[in-house]
Amino acid sequence: MKLTLEKFSMDISRSSTEADCSRLSILPCFLRGFLENPLQVASFLPSSSYLQRKLSSLDCLQAAQVVIELGPGTGETTRALLNELPQQSILLCIEVVHEFVNQVQQITDSRLMVEMDSALNLREILTRYHFPSPEVIVSGVPFSVMSPEERHSLIKTIYNNLAPGGSFVTYQFRSSVCDLAVEYFGQPKHRSVVLWNLPPLEIIVWQKTAKP
Repeated sequence: MKLTLEKFSMDISRSSTEADCSRLSILPCFLRGFLENPLQVASFLPSSSYLQRKLSSLDCLQAAQVVIELGPGTGETTRALLNELPQQSILLCIEVVHEFVNQVQQITDSRLMVEMDSALNLREILTRYHFPSPEVIVSGVPFSVMSPEERHSLIKTIYNNLAPGGSFVTYQFRSSVCDLAVEYFGQPKHRSVVLWNLPPLEIIVWQKTAKP
């Protein structure tokens, strides 16, 4: 048992080290994206491996067939989501920063589709691809730096396009998004603080009420 536990610890350590090396390799790209697009990029550092693991382990993702990721950045969370999603699923990423789009497009996975567009155009994008309403929408878009009008428009867009019973997942440095989402989703179903991220943030999950 001791040997098994030691091997498990080594595997976790090796996985974290590999993730950290990958994170460092895309740091220049992420920093350029932040400096050139400060109102679209929430941080000057990519997501930590701890955030990736917490995000991808959410129950709502395990059987989802259509998942939308808004603001995937350079693709760290995208890879984590693909590692957990079913083989028959589709992950559509929507990103506005051109350099980030190029990074995400380098991920080789037949389930992945990448669209350079605004998250506010979600309905038009889903229609263009003839996609049904997604069961999960994951958003890394920084609500705190958006104008009040854009925040309300995005929350409304997410709610209107999410399938009944579906989940809206977001990770944010500030919890102001809760005040926006309560009008449509009510209180969050789940909240989890990720301290091992720079800066620390919170994962928040809402579930859209299913039709009776």
